[in-house]
Amino acid sequence: MDSSVSLARELVRYALLNWGYGRDLIDDSTVVMSEIVTNAVEAARGHLLRIRVALDNGAPVLECWDPSPELPRASAAGLDALSGRGLAIIAAYAKDTGIRPSATGHGKIVWALMPVPENAPAQ
Repeated sequence: MDSSVSLARELVRYALLNWGYGRDLIDDSTVVMSEIVTNAVEAARGHLLRIRVALDNGAPVLECWDPSPELPRASAAGLDALSGRGLAIIAAYAKDTGIRPSATGHGKIVWALMPVPENAPAQ
């Protein structure tokens, strides 16, 4: 799992840096992608995942496909819990989030639309 999450973070960092976004948005986006991919790894342990970073009117869109039909669920994590806060973290940073079925009908895509910073680079 660590390598999947680490690679996803690096993809986000690389894409947003090359598109000219600032450190705050890059850091927030890497946190969000980490949580999305962690959930996907848990849902589809041992299977391939697909991640994508795109732009929608200047706003970064972070996506992860996994083959599991299991939907991420929010949980009431206690103060000493080691997991269970991922969806709350994603919601705290993202402008919008969602889940959609894949175009093939196999698996799902979990996505997050990040906010457009005021000083966003021209696209």
